[in-house]
This record gives sequence, structure tokens and C-alpha cells, in this order.
Amino acid sequence: MITVSVLLDAGAGADWSYTDENGQQWGRSEGLAVASFDLFLTGIFSSDPAMPHRVNSFALKALTLKPLLQGFQVNAHNKMTGLEGRVGLLQRLGTAMEQNPDFFGHEMQRPGNLLDYVLSKSQGGRASVRVLWDAVINGLATVWPTTLAGIRRGDIWIYAPLRKAAVPGSDMIPFHKLSQWLMHSLMEGMSEFVQFDDLHLMTALAEYRNGGLLVDLGALVPKDPNYAATTHAVGSELVVEWRALTVCLIDEVADGIRKELGMTAEQLPLSRILEGGTWTAGRAIAKSKRANGNPPITVRSDGTVF
Repeated sequence: MITVSVLLDAGAGADWSYTDENGQQWGRSEGLAVASFDLFLTGIFSSDPAMPHRVNSFALKALTLKPLLQGFQVNAHNKMTGLEGRVGLLQRLGTAMEQNPDFFGHEMQRPGNLLDYVLSKSQGGRASVRVLWDAVINGLATVWPTTLAGIRRGDIWIYAPLRKAAVPGSDMIPFHKLSQWLMHSLMEGMSEFVQFDDLHLMTALAEYRNGGLLVDLGALVPKDPNYAATTHAVGSELVVEWRALTVCLIDEVADGIRKELGMTAEQLPLSRILEGGTWTAGRAIAKSKRANGNPPITVRSDGTVF
């Protein structure tokens, strides 16, 4: 369920909300999490009626937009951003799992089989984060949509000022936001069975709450004073710069927090700083500055990046 929930949670927009069976209303990431879990309980992600509370490739490949529209309570008055893109992600997830049985299982391909793969590579109850990264980045490579040029590069974007003559790829900046978010989530779920080493290899998540915090507090100032009046493409120079600087500066923030609290990176890993610190602060400050709580820079999202 972790993998499906992460892929479904790529921002819903300020106007969408979800009402649970108890009548409680949820918005944004919390609403997506509750709605995703409720969908999971219906058995929509399993093709096996005897084991409805599982996720398998057959069910994901057969998934259509209609049940997700119903499950997320989307209508003309309760619109969600990029739901079509998320349906495509889940369908491609089903195909990707079947193409990579070493990671997802040979008999029945399931995201949960990633734990078995990691355990098979662990020693003394410990495994390098590289093991899980290999499974996520290679096993899910075909999940990401293609560009207009037909290239499937995932969350990697072109930044022309970096281009060097005769150096292929010199102008490409990798973020892998959803992949790393999935990594953080999976590691937390697997922590009961295996401890991960080399966590310093993970980066901050290049997303709008962490980045919005830096803009709203004045650490980053867009050069164009009219930036807030425009919706920007995710591959625009402004957004790529914003995301890259977010990755760099959140590392500085993390070091400062650890120094202030007298804690090491092992005691206070980046995942905790993101979840309980910069992401949460970014949302709170956005809400205090804008009634709808939107980030300071508006990005045109298809549901696969932010």
C-alpha cells in the first residue's frame, strides 16, 4: 500500500477535499492518504478476492479512471489536480513489476515483495540504502511518463545554463522527488525488519513545501518580481532553479538544526527533518501568507512530480 499511496499523493490542489465515513473532511496530503487507504480497503488494488487487502500487478494494469474519480470523490465542485496522470502511473507500475520479478516476486508481482528482495541482500539485519535504491530506480524506470521527444527520463530536467559543448547530459539536473519520497516511506515501513545504512546518500525532496519555505522566508528571491502572477511549467528555468536550490539549502538547514540540538545525522536523519520540520513549516507559513495555503510559486503539475 505504501507504493500506491506515494504515487497517488502528488498534490491535489487547494480546492479538493475528501470526506471519510465518519463525516470528517480532509484536504491536501492528509486527504489523499485517507482516501488512498479507504480505496485500498475496498480491494480495488488486488485482483484476488481471497486477498483483497494487497496490491498486485494484475489489478493495477486493469485500473481505470472512473473508480478513482469515485474513490477520491472528484466532481465538478471538488476538482483534483492531475488525477489522470496518477492513473497512468499506477497502470505502468503494474507493468513495471511484471518486467522486474527479481524485485517484485516471480509468482505474483507485488510492491510488498521489495522487502523480501532487501532482506535477501542484507547482512546481520542491515542493508545499504543502495540496495533499495537499485530496486526503486531500476525496477520502476518504466513507470514515469515520456517527454514530447519520446524519452522516459523521470524527474530529470534540462537547465540550459549548465550546458557544456560536447558533454552529453551536462545540462540535466536529477531530482527523483517521488522516487526518494517512496524510498523514505518504504524504509520507515521496513525498519521493523532491517536497518538501512548510507542514509547520507539521500537528498532533500525537491517539492513545493520545502522550496516554498525558502521563498516565503526570503532565503530564495525570484529575479522576476511578477513570478507569482504566472503558472510555471515544471521544466521551466525558474522551477528547475528553485528545486535545485531547495535540495542544496535544505541540507544547510538540516546541519543547522542538528547543531542547535546537539544531534548527529544518525540521530536526526533527513527524513525526520523533512517530515516534522521543513515540510510542516512550509505548509504552515504558506497558510499564514495565502488564504488557500498554496505555495508561493505555482507549478503546472500533471500529478507525477509535485
